[in-house]
Amino acid sequence: MKNFDFLVIGSGIAGLVYALQVSKYGKVAIVTKKKIYNCTTDYAQGGMAVVLNKEDSFTEHVNDTFIVGGEIGKKNVIRKIVEEGPKGMQYLIELGTKFTKKNIHRNYSFENLSLTKEGGHSHHRIAHAADSTGHEIMIALIQNCKENDNISIFEDHLAIDLITQHHILQNEEFIPNRTCWGAYVLDQKTGDIAIFRAKKTMLSTGGGGQVYANSTNPDIATGDGYAMAKLAGARIANMEFVQFHPTAFYSPEGKTFLVTEALRGEGAILKLADGSTFMEKYHPKKCLAPRDVVARAIEHELRVSGKKCLYLDATKIDHDKLKNHFPYVNKKCKEYGIDFTKEPIPIVPAAHYFCGGVLATVDGMTDIKNLFASGEVACTGLHGANRLASNSLLEALVISMRAGNHPLNTEEVNFPKIPEWQNVGNFNENEWVVISHNREIINTIMQGYVGIKRSRRLLKYAADRIFNIYNEINNFYQHNPVRPEVIETRNLAIVASIIIRSALSRKESRGLHSIIDYPERDDKNYLKDTIIS
Repeated sequence: MKNFDFLVIGSGIAGLVYALQVSKYGKVAIVTKKKIYNCTTDYAQGGMAVVLNKEDSFTEHVNDTFIVGGEIGKKNVIRKIVEEGPKGMQYLIELGTKFTKKNIHRNYSFENLSLTKEGGHSHHRIAHAADSTGHEIMIALIQNCKENDNISIFEDHLAIDLITQHHILQNEEFIPNRTCWGAYVLDQKTGDIAIFRAKKTMLSTGGGGQVYANSTNPDIATGDGYAMAKLAGARIANMEFVQFHPTAFYSPEGKTFLVTEALRGEGAILKLADGSTFMEKYHPKKCLAPRDVVARAIEHELRVSGKKCLYLDATKIDHDKLKNHFPYVNKKCKEYGIDFTKEPIPIVPAAHYFCGGVLATVDGMTDIKNLFASGEVACTGLHGANRLASNSLLEALVISMRAGNHPLNTEEVNFPKIPEWQNVGNFNENEWVVISHNREIINTIMQGYVGIKRSRRLLKYAADRIFNIYNEINNFYQHNPVRPEVIETRNLAIVASIIIRSALSRKESRGLHSIIDYPERDDKNYLKDTIIS
């Protein structure tokens, strides 16, 4: 058994900020299933939306967020997060994050930060570090965590289950109130499973983009946090709202990377294969329309034309500005033989961000005592039915700072006797060869039937298929020793099921949930959240 005051599962901005905050109160373990920098935060290109100049206002940022979110976001939550943005930005700067400045010779004052504009925003309010904002934030956070004597980092460790009542033998007395006392964690190098016991656990595992065939997410994004929380009894909210980023790089080989929305903010234009524009048919803001609008427009044009991809043309932007402002996109395009200063970039929509997640307060508190959640894994009420561009880093930062300074962090916890993990049987390689194909099948089902445009008939078909797949995987999981690929496939099946159930529950089209059976918004019956318990 490993004993800590705080357990952080996940190593993106949400987890590392919380770890740094609570390290003032005790010993912290950060568990991450690959290396500490393998997280979705590291992939974030565009930046962080923060009100930093007098031409902008908190009220306008709140309204932009609420409107883009289909008007089901929680205005009280939105306002709190938006108003604490500047404080969070100052914190990141003090940690050493190197944001892009207007004048490189001046200091990191808010007035000297370079701000850009993205879809759905009424002002230039996106602070960035060229087009590798997440990476720069991670450099600063990782360095500070490694220098902190109270923080221990466990790489190549996969959390299997949150430890709650359902693991405890209650033969002497009942334990009221569902409570978390840490997690069972697999050391992927040794195969050993240890109890990581902690007074407080932060779930910051990111999203589940790998449930789809086409995703901008890293390989680690297999929905582990959603699945663990669901199995432990937490409520999950608004999982039908899956954001497909409109502009992921298209390659016939299937390899993709995110082409930042900031390119459109600087003037890049979406075009059809024949070079004509089309976004004027769909929204007054054209290429700077909210992501859900742009993704649906591209998906429709692809279906009508039968083409594999459309194009993002940045050739009219100053070439030096392109290369200096977007070095990551420039580098990645060159790897595929494309000079984006001279030719358009082939793009397709790809699964990008889950607006729903583990139901949590603005302080990160969940249904389960001692369990916090922050970042993409959580649903705090900020995003509603669609995330406003560059609000994700802001949310993770603010929620984790609030959670890390919550009074509950200093309370004493009485631990029950936690049983050791019991592995069963010998791993059945022959059976696993067959079951392992289920991961690819899940991807195919979700991409084809639960994507940008949905129908109830296909959702019901997908529900039946995923139900059978989950039962098959879970049966194998129950009768074989634990392996990472088994856990991840189990988690993907659970997440797929939650998304489908949520989508079937919402009989309207709103934000990222577009269903042909109910093409209009229904404010009378569905101006509310979808809760799966």
